[in-house]
Amino acid sequence: MSIKILKPGLFTTVQDIGRKGYMNVGFSEAGALDLNHYQIASHLIGNDGPALEFTIIGPSIQFLKENSFTIAGGRFNALLNGEAIESQIIYGVKPGDILEIGNAIKGARGYITFGQPLDIPIIADSYSTHTRSNMGGYKGRSLKKDDIIQTNDDPSYKNNIGRASQINLANKDNVIHIIEGPQIESFSQDAKAKLTDNEYVISEMSDRMGFRLKGENIAPEESADIISEPVALGSIQVPNDGNPIILLNDKQTVGGYTKIATVTQLGLSQLVQFQPGESIRFKWISVEDAINESKQFNKQFQEELKKIKSQPLYDMKSMRRTSRKLANLMKGEF
Repeated sequence: MSIKILKPGLFTTVQDIGRKGYMNVGFSEAGALDLNHYQIASHLIGNDGPALEFTIIGPSIQFLKENSFTIAGGRFNALLNGEAIESQIIYGVKPGDILEIGNAIKGARGYITFGQPLDIPIIADSYSTHTRSNMGGYKGRSLKKDDIIQTNDDPSYKNNIGRASQINLANKDNVIHIIEGPQIESFSQDAKAKLTDNEYVISEMSDRMGFRLKGENIAPEESADIISEPVALGSIQVPNDGNPIILLNDKQTVGGYTKIATVTQLGLSQLVQFQPGESIRFKWISVEDAINESKQFNKQFQEELKKIKSQPLYDMKSMRRTSRKLANLMKGEF
C-alpha cells in the first residue's frame, strides 16, 4: 500500500513546515522552501501529512494503491496516465496510475500532497528532510529511483477529489525586499548602494542551504570573519570574496561571516521560485514596513486558505476523469 518512485526528479525530498524550536540544540529547521505553496497543497488535500518537494524537474510516481493528490508551486508540465493535468486541483488515482512531472515552465519548486498521506516518521516534531545531517524524511535523503514509500490509510481521501484552488502567488517581478542586517555597519555606503543598484544572478552552486549570487562585489571594509553567532533564515552573508550568499532552510544554525541584510518573509517565498541563471534585484525597506507587509499578506492569505474549505471550488474535468475510469472498469476495460 504505497507509491513507487519511477524517476526521482531533481532533489525531491519529504518536507513540511519545518523543525521549529530546535536550533539551540543544533538542528537545522529544514522544511518547505516555499511555505506558502506548501500550505496551499496541504489545505487542498485536507490532512496534515507531509509533501514531496521537487526542484525544476519533478518526479514520476506509480501509485500502488488508490489515492488522491494535488500539486502546487511553480508551473510544471504534468501528466497523469499521459494526459495533461493542472496544479491546485485534487485528482483521484487507482493502482497502476502514473503521475509524471516534467520540467518547470515557470518557477522552480513544486509540492505534491496525498489524500492517503505518506507514512513518514516524525523526528523532532517534523517530517522534514535535512540531507546534510541525514535526518528526517525518507531515510534522511532525497528520493531515488525504485524507492517505495508506504502510505497511511485515510478513507476520507475520496471526499475532496475535484476540489480546486485559484490562489495565485506567481512572481510578478524579480524585486526582493530586504532589511538591514546585524553587521550593516561593516559595509561602506558604496557597497550598500551596489547591493540594490545592480541585479544579481543566482549561481548554479545554489541549493537548499543557500543561494550563491553572482554580481557586484560588496566585500566588507575590513575582514568578513566574525565570532560565530546564530543566523536567521534569509540572512545575506558576505564572505571575504564579496559574493553574497542568502541562507535558506538547510543552513547551519550558526555562522561566522558578516551579514549585510536579511530577506523579508515575503521576499523568501518569491526568491525560492527563481532558478539558477535567473536574475534578482534587491530593494531596501524598513523593519516596520517588512512587518506591515507580512501582516497584511498573511491575513489575506489565511483568509484565502480558509475559503478552500468554506467556499470550495471544483474542477469538473478532474471529476469526469474519475467517472470515465469507473465507467471503463464497469465495462471490464482496464
